[in-house]
Amino acid sequence: MKKRESLEKMQVLKIKAYTKAIKEMLDGTIEWNAAILNGARQTCKDNDIISLSEQGTPVGDLAELLPFAEDDETKQAVRQS
Repeated sequence: MKKRESLEKMQVLKIKAYTKAIKEMLDGTIEWNAAILNGARQTCKDNDIISLSEQGTPVGDLAELLPFAEDDETKQAVRQS
């Protein structure tokens, strides 16, 4: 396997892990974790993800899950973690 293909697979696995963890935070399965949210944020920033992204892609799904533009209750829960 070529190095680029390996890096792409690793990127997808990382994004899927962030997506799963954030879903678990949103449904209360796990506590809010600032390190996970920061890692997801940085991944979006590193991939030039802004407010618009393609839905149905791992990065688009991750960007959609992030609670930064959510209701006040979610924002407060993130601040308290």
